[in-house]
Amino acid sequence: MTDSRGEGSDQQQKGPAAGRRGVLAFLIGGLVAAAPLMLSLTVFLDPLLRRKKKRDKFLRLTTLDALPPDGIPRRFQVVTDRTDKWNKYPAQPVDAVFLVRASPDQPPVAFSVICPHLGCACDFKSAAGEFQCPCHTSGFALDGSVTYGPSPRPLDRLDVEIRKGGEVWIDYKKFKVGKSQKIEV
Repeated sequence: MTDSRGEGSDQQQKGPAAGRRGVLAFLIGGLVAAAPLMLSLTVFLDPLLRRKKKRDKFLRLTTLDALPPDGIPRRFQVVTDRTDKWNKYPAQPVDAVFLVRASPDQPPVAFSVICPHLGCACDFKSAAGEFQCPCHTSGFALDGSVTYGPSPRPLDRLDVEIRKGGEVWIDYKKFKVGKSQKIEV
């Protein structure tokens, strides 16, 4: 067939092979374009899909030599590696704890500095011999029990281990505030 100019139609001149070549070119071009897209999507989503590695839940805090057995609470900074989905922050201060060592033959007792009422940081007032929350006037005895104020529970006690002949390690955890039970966050 010829058109008005006397030339054959494009379809007849190229034949059915031209249509197959166009589909094949489209598929190959799509694959070439999809490969980098899929790789970048995998890299972006990897932190979200990655499973958490199990870690030793205990953190090294201090040594027994730095903690005299006089029964006076000492405040120690908790330092650990922090990570979010994409970044790692090595050796970051995350909180603090009080350690109380009453005698040389017993391990120290650890309390979180976080007041269970609303999450303010408690201080030890040596003149009063108690832990006090500056925000809502809760008071806590040396054993962590509530002596007065609105706190719904005692100070949160943390597990302690003595390792390598004198290193103090704690099982650092955070708990929900404002609850009467210890609920780990």
